[in-house]
Amino acid sequence: MEKRLDNNGYIDFPFPAITQPDGSVNPCGFDLTQETERIEEIVPGRRSENLRRLLEEVNLQDGLFMTLACDWQRRENGVCGFVDVAFRPAYCAESKQAAPLLDVAFESYLGQQEAQHGMASGALINYARAVLDWGWSPLNLRQQHYEKITVRYYCQQAEDAEWCFDHLRHFLVTWYPSQRSHPGMA
Repeated sequence: MEKRLDNNGYIDFPFPAITQPDGSVNPCGFDLTQETERIEEIVPGRRSENLRRLLEEVNLQDGLFMTLACDWQRRENGVCGFVDVAFRPAYCAESKQAAPLLDVAFESYLGQQEAQHGMASGALINYARAVLDWGWSPLNLRQQHYEKITVRYYCQQAEDAEWCFDHLRHFLVTWYPSQRSHPGMA
């Protein structure tokens, strides 16, 4: 995964509301792990059932990760947006090594899904490569400096984005945490 200088407009989290040059407002970021009652304020979560489920399961239970921001937009030719995630502050040291390699771990997860479901090798991985773009950038959170991961998506159908959110949720909440103790994993 490539390091990006484009930080979606922020390095420090939580971030204040920002008025864009076109007059649109990027609402403030807030920490759902500490302010769980604010989940209803996340508009993209109302547009996608699986994005909402991802937000709930990643942030509202104990885990390795937290979300920082997300977007969901319907365009003429599809659905697009992003999900920013980071290791929680307790895992700051792990973040430095593991964050830039999460896309590789995600592909390992998809490879296991292919084998488990008797699919052609590379079918899910190649699809994910076509609709997801992974990048990482610096992050300051609770006086710690580490990385955030931005997963951008562009899907022709809303159902395809739902597939992405479902797999990303399962990867972040269940699969990756279970793999940490295995050799070769962070």
